[in-house]
Amino acid sequence: MKILILSDIHGNLHALECVLNRTPHDLVICCGDLAVGYPFPEQCIRMLRRIGARVCMGNHDYVIAHGLKVHPELHNKYAHLATALARSTDLARECIGESGKSYLEKLPREQYVKVENIMLYMNHTVPELSLHHYIPPNALEQELIDYYDGIQADILITGHTHIPYVKKIGYRLLINPGSVGEPRDGDPRASFAVFDTVTGQVQLNRLTYDVSETLKALEELDYPDYSAYCLRCGSLPEC
Repeated sequence: MKILILSDIHGNLHALECVLNRTPHDLVICCGDLAVGYPFPEQCIRMLRRIGARVCMGNHDYVIAHGLKVHPELHNKYAHLATALARSTDLARECIGESGKSYLEKLPREQYVKVENIMLYMNHTVPELSLHHYIPPNALEQELIDYYDGIQADILITGHTHIPYVKKIGYRLLINPGSVGEPRDGDPRASFAVFDTVTGQVQLNRLTYDVSETLKALEELDYPDYSAYCLRCGSLPEC
């Protein structure tokens, strides 16, 4: 079985469609953040619901579902984008209907998925900590082992950083598929992973897709400039 692993779609429908349509898979799992950043969160939610994807809650999903403002932890990390993030959050909230908000509110904080006797554990960040907590990609192995102590799973899956990697921590694999909709590693192509349960192999992949309609919608709806910048450059502006 091939499991398509996604995270951080952020309302970028065209990136999501590209990955789903061009990547052979048997099951889709997603580590959250379906909304905030791009203009099509409602359509992304509907698509994931329609295909029966297994999804856990991201920090932006939580903010939208509970009618909150941008979390202070994000303000601290992206102080230069605080106003833009607040604006993007408000726009996302306007784009999502009550059914979509209810779906986000009911998303689990974490999920276990068992496939062919392989137990996968998925969480937007790490167990026990805030959904907004950021674990840098260069975190030490022992730190990561400590975070997942007590989690009974063969494969660990996380998101939130928008930077893809596969790491061996102890006897287990930790997979971060990067971001489908808003990569931040300098490569604007949609980022995702595929786990093959037969071979036990994980492949990190990238796909180029047409961003013209998304850019047009961003301009028409007066989205903050950082969204278009990230779409083109694969990173957030530094100032």
